[in-house]
Amino acid sequence: MVEILFSVFILLLGLALLNYGSDWFVVGSSKVAKHLNVSNFVIGATVVAFGTSLPEIITSVYASYIGSTGIAVGNSLGSNIANVGLILGLSALIAPIYIRKENILKNGYIYLLFTIIAFILGYDGFNSIDGILLFIMLISYITYTIKKGGCCEEMGENNGSIVKSVLFTILGLLAVIVGSSLFVSGAKDIALFLGISDKIIGFTLVAFGTSLPELVVSITAVKRKLGDMVIGNIIGSNIANIGGALALASIISPLPKVPFEMTVNLLLTSLMVLFMSKHILEFIKKNKDKIHNKKDNNDNETIYSKINRIDGTILILIYLGFILFISNIL
Repeated sequence: MVEILFSVFILLLGLALLNYGSDWFVVGSSKVAKHLNVSNFVIGATVVAFGTSLPEIITSVYASYIGSTGIAVGNSLGSNIANVGLILGLSALIAPIYIRKENILKNGYIYLLFTIIAFILGYDGFNSIDGILLFIMLISYITYTIKKGGCCEEMGENNGSIVKSVLFTILGLLAVIVGSSLFVSGAKDIALFLGISDKIIGFTLVAFGTSLPELVVSITAVKRKLGDMVIGNIIGSNIANIGGALALASIISPLPKVPFEMTVNLLLTSLMVLFMSKHILEFIKKNKDKIHNKKDNNDNETIYSKINRIDGTILILIYLGFILFISNIL
């Protein structure tokens, strides 16, 4: 009993280091980028995108390195499933998510393409070639996003010294690395104690734990009616999980095939994009020369689409069914 309690303590300590470390990394590296006169858009497309996915990337890479490939694939794919099924679903239940930027819709289609390619490549498991291809896709996506975003925005003031910013970045990265080691070790020990596979632990406990940063950001954003931030955070994180966490882990060590989990991930991604697009598709049928122009009472901006509470309920039910099934409860 003492051993399992110690394993739980190690897992929670690792989780705390992962979450706080990723925050420190994002804050520190963003300030370093400001000192180097990098635009806010570039910071968001690179530093923040990787920063919020840093727990998944480091955890999957470390798990693959020590041979826990079930945790590696479960963490990367499971986080994507949790981000869409649980986090997006829960956010939509709290309040409808309004999408006001056309680029968010385009990125949704790009993410769907990412998911389809990953499904094809990894249906029978991921090898190093699959990982290299996915990583190249990630770099191409970041390059495309930066070019499309432009670089002419006005820069804000630099706050704090460059030395302090660099130290914050290094401390954050070290905290994530140490946290991932503790988190994976605790998860493995718990799996052994409970007599379940590390794959199930990866898709449930580890995936949920490393998705906590996205959960906090999304809940905060939806309360402030920042729907674009919710969707953008999930899409950016999930693309980084596929092209970063999953890709790098499979380059280090071949990952096992998980066709059921891949199918659920594809289903949830397809539903998310469908929910994002349905209002536009309805409008195009009526008038091809105009876009959906429904107005939010609290905002005069054009609303391209929205994900409502019914959509959120569907996503959550699929996620709960998935968890119950892989846990052998159903």
